[in-house]
Amino acid sequence: MSEALQVFHFKGNLNADRVHEIEESFAGALADNQNFIVAEMSEVDFISSPVLGELMGCKRRLTERGGNLYLVGLNTENRNKLRLMGAEKIFEFLPTIRSAVLKYRWENEDKGDEITVTIPPALNFVPEMRSLFSGVALQKGYSKRDAFRIETIIDELCNNAVEHGARTPPQPVQVVCRIFRFHLEFSIINRNAATGGDGVAEIQKRISGGAPFDLNERRGRGIELVKMLCAEFSVSSENDKTIVKVIKKKEV
Repeated sequence: MSEALQVFHFKGNLNADRVHEIEESFAGALADNQNFIVAEMSEVDFISSPVLGELMGCKRRLTERGGNLYLVGLNTENRNKLRLMGAEKIFEFLPTIRSAVLKYRWENEDKGDEITVTIPPALNFVPEMRSLFSGVALQKGYSKRDAFRIETIIDELCNNAVEHGARTPPQPVQVVCRIFRFHLEFSIINRNAATGGDGVAEIQKRISGGAPFDLNERRGRGIELVKMLCAEFSVSSENDKTIVKVIKKKEV
């Protein structure tokens, strides 16, 4: 577990007479500059309104200091009661301490999460890739507009890789995604055709100063659209592979 997180384990009934105890625990953490606290509640049977009020106050104090309070392990009954009281507008209910650690790291360390997927060179796999990466982006707090644009990027680049990759024998297409809080990096990797390739390999030639794209050709328009949607667009070769890399920034 991250040393920056302070974990408090609560048990039993959190009635009004427990407020002072909880207040002192949080006050001690704040005095020690522990601004990120996990309230582990898997063994809590009941949460009273005064205790919820104290938790809300602690959340506010931590937020003012750039920190956070994570509620972890609530049973179904307690979670439903807190939702009826509107607490879900203030807290995010997390299932485990590990999930709190991952959320803390995502929000504060921004090292990024990486997903690598390899698909056969067949166009019918591309829609699944679109759904996968747009869904991940939504879960990570990106907007629906971002997700739609990510689908467009994946669609164009994966279709290019499938259509213009090696076919004898067919070679898989690899997509590597690194997702950060405020941007995503995609690398689409395919093996060039035995003849030297034309489609994706031609992109490299045109970007480096060759002939312009024919905007009357659908795939050419698609690549131009991807360039418009991305902050960075580059193509490189490594042995017999073509690597298209793009960076898509989060809309804020």
